[in-house]
Amino acid sequence: MPALRPRDAASLVLLREDKDGPRVLMGRRPPKQTFMPDVYVFPGGAVDPRDGYTPVARDLRPEVHRALSRACTPHRARAIALAALRETQEETGLFVGRAAAAPKRGLHPAWKPFGEIGLLPDLGGLEFLAHAVTPPGPPRRFHARFFLADGNAAAGTLKSNGELLDLDWYPMDVVKTLPMASVTQLVLQEVDKSRPGNTPTERVVPFFTRRHGRRVVRYEKADGSVVHAGFDLTSPHDVKSPNEKV
Repeated sequence: MPALRPRDAASLVLLREDKDGPRVLMGRRPPKQTFMPDVYVFPGGAVDPRDGYTPVARDLRPEVHRALSRACTPHRARAIALAALRETQEETGLFVGRAAAAPKRGLHPAWKPFGEIGLLPDLGGLEFLAHAVTPPGPPRRFHARFFLADGNAAAGTLKSNGELLDLDWYPMDVVKTLPMASVTQLVLQEVDKSRPGNTPTERVVPFFTRRHGRRVVRYEKADGSVVHAGFDLTSPHDVKSPNEKV
């Protein structure tokens, strides 16, 4: 049987800098879920075709849009980023948006919560953090893009809709002890590198895939050039970034 074609998906990593250190918003997937049960994840989900037509307060920055569009059309790239914001609002009650005039034709029902509090989704502060393709085998496959945004700027009150259990802002040292998929661990490493003072002059985006059953990581610039690529030999923590000695 041929492998399932990965479906586009998006997750949002909200990082909040508190006086006691950085915290990340995460929740646990219900244990009865077919896909990735009982592990901690960032809010996110599959892209809806209508996401790409949603008006925004600010669009993606050119370099982010360019990097996202390498694997899809510019319209689809924007839809992927918007899906991360929509799914985050649905699953956590938090809005990544800015005050803006409502569009004349109104918002699609999935986006009405933004309009009801006078906001439109704000893509301008998103960083393209990483992307990964689910390996063949599970009942569902996704090409997931991970975005990073400032959790301190998110509006609304934290409230789960039931899709994520134990939803909370977890300190970074606690997050690393939670049960999670290896790709989530890898993305958290990228979060660490993206904290204030750690961000490199030119951002490179890791792409996590599998080849012959082994995880492969490829670090890409926005223009598509590969800075470094190689196998993850033993564990997620052995993957070298372009800023480390190989």
